[in-house]
Amino acid sequence: MRIVPEKKTLPLDAQSVDDVSLDFQNFLTELGTPRKNMVLSRLSLETILLSLMDRFGPENEFTYSVSSFLGRPSVSLSVRGEQFNPLDIDEDDEFGNHTSTLISSVESAPVYSYMRGVNTVTMKFTKKEMNPIAKLLIAVLAAVGVSFLGMLLPEDAVAFIKDDIVVPLHNAFMGMMSTIELPLVFFSVACGILGIGNSEVFGKIGRQMVLYFLRIVFIFTAAAGLFFIIPFRLSYGGSGLVHLHGGIEMLLGIIPKSLIDPFTGDNSMQIIVMAVFFASVIVALGSRAKLLADIINEGNRVFLYITGIVTKLLPLFVFLVLINLIWSEELNLIFNMWRPLCAFVGVLLLFMAFTIGYISVREKASSMQILRKVIPTFLLGVVTSSSMALNGECYDCLTARLGINKRFVEFGHPTGAVIFMPSTAVNFLICAVYMAYYYKVRVSVLWLVIAVMLCAFVAIATPPVPGGAIAAYSVIFAQLGIPVQGIAIMISLDVIFDLISTAFDSVFLELAMVRVASKTNMLNRDILRKPYVRKK
Repeated sequence: MRIVPEKKTLPLDAQSVDDVSLDFQNFLTELGTPRKNMVLSRLSLETILLSLMDRFGPENEFTYSVSSFLGRPSVSLSVRGEQFNPLDIDEDDEFGNHTSTLISSVESAPVYSYMRGVNTVTMKFTKKEMNPIAKLLIAVLAAVGVSFLGMLLPEDAVAFIKDDIVVPLHNAFMGMMSTIELPLVFFSVACGILGIGNSEVFGKIGRQMVLYFLRIVFIFTAAAGLFFIIPFRLSYGGSGLVHLHGGIEMLLGIIPKSLIDPFTGDNSMQIIVMAVFFASVIVALGSRAKLLADIINEGNRVFLYITGIVTKLLPLFVFLVLINLIWSEELNLIFNMWRPLCAFVGVLLLFMAFTIGYISVREKASSMQILRKVIPTFLLGVVTSSSMALNGECYDCLTARLGINKRFVEFGHPTGAVIFMPSTAVNFLICAVYMAYYYKVRVSVLWLVIAVMLCAFVAIATPPVPGGAIAAYSVIFAQLGIPVQGIAIMISLDVIFDLISTAFDSVFLELAMVRVASKTNMLNRDILRKPYVRKK
């Protein structure tokens, strides 16, 4: 995509805010901004403009400009006048600040500056590249083609290519990932704890909403663990996956013996425990530990950026491992992935039915009417897997059909779009359980408990960068003792799982916001109970 510089000056009124927001949405769509970033970026821009309008009034003007420096596009908003930072925290806001440390770790987080009497807020983005689905498809086709060509070569040549080229390159890539994955988990989890715990960032309602989101993620993941372990155990006979021997040692192993052991011992749960502990202490110390909090936030941004660079090699990694699988005659693993996929969809449908039924009873609304109101969002997510398309549909559903206060939606929807990932957590868990079965990993009840905790934490802290899933699977599989070969399979099929997760997560977010809005008196029950009439 060639960035065309644009600069226009508009009156600081509501109409201009709408016009610029639409232009910005088109810009993000053409740019191919990652799914997690798109909704947050647009809502941030709108909130910034509204803050500027409240401060300087519609009689003033602002400048909206699009530019590019060294191939990196950026968007700027400028207003001439006294110094005013629209990103500053409003301590009296019961919702909190939209640029909290929990959701500002995305690459396009806005940055404020004041120079020569001009207030400027800048958001930088990455340039659009080839569709990641197309890249993975090319990698898969190339692996199949090279594998068939290998049949024409002597066995010694194939063994040389596999043992001296494919395997070393694969190990080198996994070495790069292992170098950054544990620090990435530490900074992501710690950054999230700082955001939730900081009373100045999340107001009373905001913190209540975020804690509810996190609680639901853990409940869904734990319930899914029970559903997944039973059918796999019954289907494959014997003693199944459950072995109690060694479980206590594994549970006690999450407690680090020193500050260095978690990073040198490749123990993800120890990293998470350390991140939660240190971030909680920093929150308790408040302003006295502000420097440490800033270091964690900046460290999170650095490792997110590094992850984005490393995962550009993802297609090559998939190519190498698929060749290895084909030459090792292990393709049956890919063909049998329909089993966890069906289990994944079945459990999510059950959870959605239960959640709708629960809200129906609590709010005295028809469960069928609630389903009819949220199903358009689900179908649009399945068809498009586009966060921008879902953004408008979700907003209409939350405000016009479910009766949630608009101010609550403006804060809750972008926050939930980043951290509320129950379907993604369930996705990680089913893949871990199935891969443990396939590779005959010895599993205990406590193994499953740790898997639930790990998948929930990693889903919340999954890096919002292209290829972030590979870091998530690497952390989970390494902690649970699953061979690295399973990572390539999951990354190759992640497009399908992500499509399903996106559709379900959007519906679960809408339903969760109904419950929180009800608890905070921001729900219009008359609208919620009103029959849904589809627009023609």
